[in-house]
Amino acid sequence: MNDELIDSATHWYVLLRSGQATAADWQRYHQWRASDPRHEALCQQLETRLGVFQIPQAQGVSGKVLQQALDAPSSRRQVLQIALAGAGVAIGAALLAKPMGLSELTADVRTGTGERRTVTLADGSELLLNAQSAADIRFDSQRRLVRLREGELLAKVASDRNRPFLIQTDHARLHAYGNRFLVREREGQGQVVALSGAVQIDRQDGERLQLAAGHEVHYDPTGFGPVEASSSAATAWVDGFLQVRDRPLAEVIEALRPYHNGVLRLDPAVAGLRVSGLYRLDNPQQILDTLARTLPIHITRRTGLWVTVSAA
Repeated sequence: MNDELIDSATHWYVLLRSGQATAADWQRYHQWRASDPRHEALCQQLETRLGVFQIPQAQGVSGKVLQQALDAPSSRRQVLQIALAGAGVAIGAALLAKPMGLSELTADVRTGTGERRTVTLADGSELLLNAQSAADIRFDSQRRLVRLREGELLAKVASDRNRPFLIQTDHARLHAYGNRFLVREREGQGQVVALSGAVQIDRQDGERLQLAAGHEVHYDPTGFGPVEASSSAATAWVDGFLQVRDRPLAEVIEALRPYHNGVLRLDPAVAGLRVSGLYRLDNPQQILDTLARTLPIHITRRTGLWVTVSAA
């Protein structure tokens, strides 16, 4: 994302939350938002994840203070972070700068923070999307292709002898030979679980793996991990649960991020702590509090949206 777009977003954020915006200002904002798909995508992303632009006046922050922040001699990116934090909203520069985060908003199907969704496709297949997931649907007379841009989904594949069912991610292509399987890929770290029938996985470098039913495998840009028997933990999110057994805390935090509004940081010093338990995903704050009672960790919350997990 370029500095000009950051500058514009900062200007509108400060003005609209200042309580001093006129009807004409709101009209100009909507015109700016509609003038470029990038503007619309950025506004939607900030609304979906942080509630920005949905409330016209900052809570407890005067328009004068916000205007001073806008005029500050620091970079616009830093100003936006300061303004958001001052208004009770925390945001990291990476959220604004991550291109994939914006492109996900134009996907055919997507889910927001804490949202799970079931989508029925034209052929009768179903996709169950986990939180913060996005996919495109590309069906034609030769094949049925789902492009998973980011996140996690469970596919229930309808029978069609003439058209294979494929899922493409950034680092792999999956060919389903059964009717139920799960795939997750976030920031290059992937997992495939063959629930019913085999799944053929082709990586970009040409490496191929035939995953038998009842098994799962993790992969990253360097290759496949060991094939293991699948467990119920992989699909627990479908029912709104996080199930872990002797897993590192880093893995638990990663599973919570799609359900947490804002920034969730983990101190590497405690990332390797082992965790076991069954938790309700829809209440990530409660999960963090529970972990803090059972592990030597401390939870620091700043405005509720910037949370850091560190050593106690």
